[in-house]
Order: sequence, then C-alpha cells, then structure tokens
Amino acid sequence: MPTTLGPSPWYLKASGAGIDTPEGLWRWEFYDDAAIAGLSRLLSPHGETVLFIDFNCYVQSLGDGRLLVWFESTRSAQGGCEAPDIKFIIVVLAALTPVTDHEKMALEVRKNKERIRFQGGLPSTYEFSTVVQEGVQSICSPAEFGKLQEILVLADFGPKDEASNNWDSMYRAIFAFDFREQQVTVLPQKWFNTGSYDFGYQWITRVQREPATNQIVGEGIRLGNFRLDSSGTQIEEWLDQNVFSHPERE
Repeated sequence: MPTTLGPSPWYLKASGAGIDTPEGLWRWEFYDDAAIAGLSRLLSPHGETVLFIDFNCYVQSLGDGRLLVWFESTRSAQGGCEAPDIKFIIVVLAALTPVTDHEKMALEVRKNKERIRFQGGLPSTYEFSTVVQEGVQSICSPAEFGKLQEILVLADFGPKDEASNNWDSMYRAIFAFDFREQQVTVLPQKWFNTGSYDFGYQWITRVQREPATNQIVGEGIRLGNFRLDSSGTQIEEWLDQNVFSHPERE
C-alpha cells in the first residue's frame, strides 16, 4: 500500500525527499529550538521558506503543482466546549511568496497559535462544521475541490450539547469526503469512543481504504493496526501485520 497521510510533523519527516514538480523539488525542514519545535516549514526549489504548518496538520501533494492541507480546530473551554470545524486549504506552490526571516515568522506563528501561515499561493478554502450526526451529509465545496479523490479525515464531531457535557468521553469520527458527489459520510468510531482507552495517551493517527476489501484500515499511537467492519464504525479485526510504513517518531 502507498504511504498514507498522518499528522505533522512526524509523518512529514518520514515522507521522503519532498514534493517533486516541474519547477524542482520542494522539501520540508523542521526546527530544533524548543520555542518553535513542532513547526514544519516548506522550502521552494530555490531554498526559500514559503509555508509553515504546526502540529497535527495533514498534507497531500495533488500532483499538479498544488498542495492540499487540512486540519481540525481544537475544542476549547472558553465560551463553551464546541465540536471543531475541519478546514481544507489548496495552494498553488509556484504562487507562494518567499519569507525573508523564517525564524522570526516561525516565532510569530507559534505565539499566535496559528495552524498554517503562507503568503500568495492563490488559495482555495473550504470549512466544514462537524456539528453533525452520523451518516451521509450534503456539502457545498468550491469547484477547485471537485476533482479530488475521496479524503478520509479524522476529527471530533458534534452535537454541541453532548460534546460540552462529557469531557471524559471521546467523539472521534472518520469523515469520508466525496467532493465529486458533494457529500461526506460521518463514521463515529464507536469502538474507540466507548472503549476503555486513555484518550490523552492513545489516539488514532491515520486511516485508509484497503484496496482488496474497500474497508477502512488504520493505526494509532499505542493502539496498533486494525480493520473496521463494513459499517466503518466498529473493529472487525486487529491486525498483526503493519498496514502502513511507520515513520520515525521523536
């Protein structure tokens, strides 16, 4: 199976040489300074810094000189606990504007708690509120997203009243986005959400479709590898073999 996306910075470090385009190779670099550790910066073929992302962003090259990044906002106790949004951003690599002082900007990104920062890029964005119920939901995304393959996103989901009253419970779901059909299927991970897990210590990191069965397989930190049943919400089988190539972990 091909390498499947996982959260930054760990999986970016394991992603290989970088992003190969007609303009040249775009590559990721990472900071060791404690004040900005965990930030990833993208360098152009000329060695210029053009984009920053923080922890737990998912990055996919679209193979046509564009880059797709997505992430979920974090639950906050300020003003009530609400289910987060999922935000998608497509940027044109060649249209990104270089940064003159990348360390200074990296400090600003961390201070401001930004998930992503860039200049230029001709961005196209789409945000989806996860205050939804289980099942198929209609979406209305920009035309730029219409040719994307299915994207499986891990995120928390609503409704707000449940999310705000149960801090000791988990509301994790897989959101299977079908931008061509303008719909998303919400698959709560019931095995995990109601299981006896330490949610601050164990978490699902990535999932993908298994070509032979079209079922979803995944892995997690201190969870192992698994295959979901046909509902996409319960474990069918824990797997002995690795279904992904594992990145180096710090």
